[in-house]
Amino acid sequence: MLYLLLAILGNVAVFLSFRSFTRFKISTFPAIVTNYLVCVITGSIYVGFGHIKSNIAFDQPWFYSASALGLLFIGTFYLMALTTQLRGVAVATVATKMSLAIPVLFSLFILKIGTSELGSWNYIGIVTAFVAIFLVSKKKVSLEIKEPITLGYVALPFAVFLLGGALDTWLNYASENLIEAHIEGIYPIITFGTAFLIGSIVILVRKIKVRKKDILGGLYLGIPNYFSIYFQIKALSAFDNNGAVLYPVLNIGIIIASTIFAAFIFREYPSKLNIIGIVLAIAALILISM
Repeated sequence: MLYLLLAILGNVAVFLSFRSFTRFKISTFPAIVTNYLVCVITGSIYVGFGHIKSNIAFDQPWFYSASALGLLFIGTFYLMALTTQLRGVAVATVATKMSLAIPVLFSLFILKIGTSELGSWNYIGIVTAFVAIFLVSKKKVSLEIKEPITLGYVALPFAVFLLGGALDTWLNYASENLIEAHIEGIYPIITFGTAFLIGSIVILVRKIKVRKKDILGGLYLGIPNYFSIYFQIKALSAFDNNGAVLYPVLNIGIIIASTIFAAFIFREYPSKLNIIGIVLAIAALILISM
């Protein structure tokens, strides 16, 4: 439970950091790339350079998995940013949050972890969690987006849905089959290191300007970002890699905590629909824990 709470707090800190980018006019992509470097440094200091040196293995499956996940990280971010710009924040948010359906279904029907221990109330709780997350994520539709809903229109958010779900699914699979206890802290370092290298190449090729405040934004984003992934891996291990239970609880915790912090810090108050979603989220937590 401790690792779950720490994972929630780490993700909330990431959310608040992203939210501050708009206020301080920080360029998102340079800050994100800087953040990946900060993640590597933070993780290396936390884990210890000696521990990394004695346990890193370039020819092991977990290393290839972590590197590939870094590519997925930067690709998902790019599509999320593009979806936000072209389809609006509300569409991007719902697509991202609802992507938890993929790791939940993967855990239930592919990995089949803990399915024998789940009862009817637990399954009802998981379904309720989806409804709750949708309602809490629901924002007012922007009047600026008047494009009719066609196959082309839904392609971007659907891609975000797939890739966002793939990230958590990949992490769930790796935690179950590849990540041993002594490399739990090293795995995200390799992931973020790969993402940093790819992002740096994009910045150099596209000649994207990196300002001091973009670097500063990446600095205060990177520290909690490393721990958000590290504690998610620890939480998966603590939950016996049962993503069907962990991910709904994790996402509900992130959304509720983010809503509370956003209200106090940014004066962003939930709508009636959001409040209904929060109530359902609490009910879902109770049902899942029964």
